[in-house]
Order: sequence, then C-alpha cells, then structure tokens
Amino acid sequence: MWLFTTLLLFLAEPEILGWNPLMYKAFYVFSAPLVALLGVGSLFLFTHKNWGKYFLIYSIIISAAMIILGLTSNIQEELLTSGPEIAGLAMPQYVRLISPFLTVPGGLLLIGGAIYSYWLDRTRHYNLLIFLGGLSPFLGGMRSRLADTTFFSFVDPQFFSIIQLFGVILLFLGFVLSVEYQKSHKK
Repeated sequence: MWLFTTLLLFLAEPEILGWNPLMYKAFYVFSAPLVALLGVGSLFLFTHKNWGKYFLIYSIIISAAMIILGLTSNIQEELLTSGPEIAGLAMPQYVRLISPFLTVPGGLLLIGGAIYSYWLDRTRHYNLLIFLGGLSPFLGGMRSRLADTTFFSFVDPQFFSIIQLFGVILLFLGFVLSVEYQKSHKK
C-alpha cells in the first residue's frame, strides 16, 4: 500500500503526470488506512492479541467508510493542478474529518511501539530506524498541512516526497534488521 500511494504521489508531480481525480482519490483514501494498519501491527506485537484485534476491526470499519466516501465524493478538481502539496484540500470536509481517526492512533502506535520496544531492550537498535521511519511521514504531512504558514513557507514543496521515501527506507531497514536480530538471537 505504501509503495502504491508513494508511486501515486510521485506521478502527481505536474512535470510527470499530474493529478487526475481517480489518482487523487486513490492516494487520499489509501494513505490513512495504511498508517492505521502499521499501528495494528504494533499492537499485535506489544499487547494482548485482543487489543490488536479490536483496533484492526476499528481500522477496517473507519477505513471502509473513508474509502467509500472518498471514492464516491465530488472533489475540487481545479485544485489538482498544484501537485502533491495539495494534501487533502480537494477532498470534501466530511472525508477529511475521517483521516485523523486512522492516522493519529496508527501513527502513535507505530512510533510509540518502536520507542517502547527500544526502551525494553536497548540492544534492538532497529527500533530506532522504525521510529524515525514512522516519524518522517508525520513531519512530511505536517509540512503539507501547514504549507501556508510562515514557519513552513521556506521548505521546498518536494520535501514531502523526499521525506516519504526516507521513511519507507528507514522502516524497511528497521524491519530487515529486526528479522536478522531475531535470527541471531534464536536459541
């Protein structure tokens, strides 16, 4: 899912393809559920399995609502010419309000889970990569949401794509190192 949404974000650059309504809708409605699913994985690793199941059910219900409403909504197509930095601005407010119910708990669980795991066992350095990998899309998203503010106005609009790529690489490296760690500590 992350590869798919990141590819759509890349293709949305006006010099490449630019947004079209279906691409934009697909990017928007699949990005937030992805974050929630990463949080589900963290819950399954760190808590009683029922908590993971409950959050998975919650995430599926909220994601289904977001996907259905987002794919069937009328968007402000005139805003699609601005490229990736559009964030959710072309989406109707009733769809945009759903996103934080997936991204906030999912992101907190992923980032918090990585730090918690590192705190429990400081030999598991891969968790720092997972933490930074989870944090980087948050920072990129903040830039997109606050692009018009003075604080973020100096940042290049392509920052979000770069930070997304950086996050994917760090998460992947953290995952690979966690597998290697598990193999080397298996007895």
